[in-house]
Amino acid sequence: MKIACLGNMNNMLFQVGRYLIDEEHDVTFFLFEEFDHFLPEADTFENISKYKIVNLGWNFESFLNTSIVEIRKLFNEFEVLIGTDLAPAFLFKAGLKLNYFFPHGSDLYEFPFYKYKNHPPQMWEIPFNLVSSHQKFGIKNADYVMMDDSDDSYEIPLLKIRGDKRKRICAPPFLYLKQYSDDYPKRSSFYKELQQIRNNYELIVFQQISQDWSMRGPFKIDKGNNKLISGFDDFLMQRPELRNKAALILMEYGGDVEKSKNLIKDLGITNNVLWMKKMQRKDLMALINVSDICVGELGYRTWYSYSSIMEFMAMKKPLMHHRGDEHYKAKGLELYPMVDVKDAPGVTEVLIDLSNNKQKYIQMGIDAGDWILKDSKRRLKEFNESLKNIKPEQKIPNYWLKKLKLYLNLHELYNLFFYFLYSVKQSVKI
Repeated sequence: MKIACLGNMNNMLFQVGRYLIDEEHDVTFFLFEEFDHFLPEADTFENISKYKIVNLGWNFESFLNTSIVEIRKLFNEFEVLIGTDLAPAFLFKAGLKLNYFFPHGSDLYEFPFYKYKNHPPQMWEIPFNLVSSHQKFGIKNADYVMMDDSDDSYEIPLLKIRGDKRKRICAPPFLYLKQYSDDYPKRSSFYKELQQIRNNYELIVFQQISQDWSMRGPFKIDKGNNKLISGFDDFLMQRPELRNKAALILMEYGGDVEKSKNLIKDLGITNNVLWMKKMQRKDLMALINVSDICVGELGYRTWYSYSSIMEFMAMKKPLMHHRGDEHYKAKGLELYPMVDVKDAPGVTEVLIDLSNNKQKYIQMGIDAGDWILKDSKRRLKEFNESLKNIKPEQKIPNYWLKKLKLYLNLHELYNLFFYFLYSVKQSVKI
């Protein structure tokens, strides 16, 4: 099949596409305005010139100026369209539907629900709101949403957009597991530096997610980094003999880096914390490899799957995060080996147990690696089965009626009215 992968946030579609290429499908990767660490070359040491990659550079600002003709010309020839990020909005603009929407997060719970902060709106707000309405319709008309069971922050927006009877399958594999051989970490340019860190400490705890725990903004983001820092501090107090032999490694990015550094300073554990600059995932996996235990989010939200924890399991490392075991057991999901932790005392308890029972956690990591291999096969099987039901017709049925419904919405008329006013004002200035 001729397949297009649109967008590459978190390198998600580069993983999917490589599996599809292995199945002898003809795959082209279309990049939007991606972060440097989410470009295909950030996730593999191989030469990416063998892949078909088209850099579109699309973003919110380019939405209005990207023509319907251009979009259709790019994607009419494909039999299957898989997208993330802004893919639903751009395709719906051209009357094309996504066969698979693979949400990365904000493209589901934020993009379709933008609201004006200013009245009358500022010019910069209008593209975001025009994209928002198209994003919602694009997600609604997708054949499938590829998403694991999650908490309300994902489930409620999906229910609002698609209802509870639309097609949905599990997320495909978050990682291209075939590339992670035993000697994979040696290919990283950071390998020698990381080995030196490994040699300096008996116990290494690693958290790779951004520093965000202030509950800022409308979505109240709290990744619980402060809980890890406080729990690690208490661990050192209870195990003073490890004061000079244990390290906590954190990534120096996110809105609360300075808050975390101040907390670390106040607790007096600055010498035990190593800050690493943001890395490409191919190097990040080598850092995971030298860790004794890895930590995901410890905030109020419960998580079954996301890239970070899958990365830990791919490198056969034990992990702890706030999964919310009872929530997902009730959904009938198979739970992978890990420790469910949501507060600082829980962190301390796990680290003490780790220091006393290292072999137990080594085995937990091995079991987690076995689990993700088996789980990835399950995900690929479900995805490949669904491909059999895809019809090659990409045009949205009754598109112009749906488009008319969109533009008759009061919010959309409000968008267009002010866009027209600003356009007239700009032309008069010229």
